[in-house]
Amino acid sequence: MSKISKDGLQQIQIIKNALDSMYDKLDKTVVYTKVKPTKNEDVNYKPTSLFNEVQSEFEAIAGIVDLTNSWQEV
Repeated sequence: MSKISKDGLQQIQIIKNALDSMYDKLDKTVVYTKVKPTKNEDVNYKPTSLFNEVQSEFEAIAGIVDLTNSWQEV
């Protein structure tokens, strides 16, 4: 089992809260990406979720941060 100071745990909780906030902001379809070149540009875009681009990074960071709940305080 890993050990962490109380201050370290508080800092990691701040990181976790920031990640949660970023997730909420990114998990929306607000960006449209071009599908393919066409003459009619108005119908040539599809909605895209920005979060899909960073999901694996979020999961890795959130997983490590979540493990800190089992660490012993020193």
